[in-house]
Amino acid sequence: MIPIKQEHYFTTLINNPALTAEMRAAADLLLIRVNTLLARAERDGVPMTINPKTGSLISGNGAGGWRLPNATVGAPMSSHKEGRGIDIYDPHDGAMDHWCMQNQVDLVEIGLYMEHPAATPGWCHLTTRAPGSGSRVFYP
Repeated sequence: MIPIKQEHYFTTLINNPALTAEMRAAADLLLIRVNTLLARAERDGVPMTINPKTGSLISGNGAGGWRLPNATVGAPMSSHKEGRGIDIYDPHDGAMDHWCMQNQVDLVEIGLYMEHPAATPGWCHLTTRAPGSGSRVFYP
């Protein structure tokens, strides 16, 4: 597995003045946890495919990692804007989403939460930010 690095997560925004030290630290923790989860999933046979649009395991066209605080993509209070959310490219009929649903103990051990697969076709949204419900798997 090719780990997700800061340059993948922040893309061309890596030197943007809106990116605070707190956001960078949050993203460091997020990437450690996500890469740990991805390694476990790959070990269990989940295919890891590089997204040709991002050149990494991050989904989308560039908004699957960090987003500017004033970005109009996603929810107004998105965890992506805090450096605490990421969308993983999941083009294999939701293989990553399915694995996470079957292995929620890994989410707990690693300290991640995920949006329900019904809300994330083609990607798997992971975050270090607990939803208000406290559920490991939540609807946005």
